[in-house]
Amino acid sequence: MSIELATIGFEDAERATVVSIGGEVDMSNADRLLDELMAHVGSAPWLVIDLTGCSYLDSAGLRAIARVDLRCRDVGAGLRLVVDLAGAIDRVLTMTRMSEVLTVDRSLADALESALGDVDGERADEEGANAHRRDARGGGP
Repeated sequence: MSIELATIGFEDAERATVVSIGGEVDMSNADRLLDELMAHVGSAPWLVIDLTGCSYLDSAGLRAIARVDLRCRDVGAGLRLVVDLAGAIDRVLTMTRMSEVLTVDRSLADALESALGDVDGERADEEGANAHRRDARGGGP
């Protein structure tokens, strides 16, 4: 589907719906993008948004992604973003500190591997981080 400046494609993967977004996401197309994304929330345990083909993302696009993240949490699904390291979208996520709130992967393969590692509704990477924090405090499980 073409959303003026942006393109969006959907693909089913094991335990995930993969959304590939290319081009530019701004206030002219962010609402339509939000509608498309919301329609797929909950269709699989994970929604993986691949932004490696996205060259521009403004505050309207960030707001759309934040709303999708909240909706995923509401329905018990997970959201992962795929972003090129040190690319334009990575810089935007870092500047706005959204990278501290959202789960960001550097490749689609990493995102899908993490989605497959989801155990009993707990994200495998969060379990590892919790174990690391326990170990750092000197405590056990």
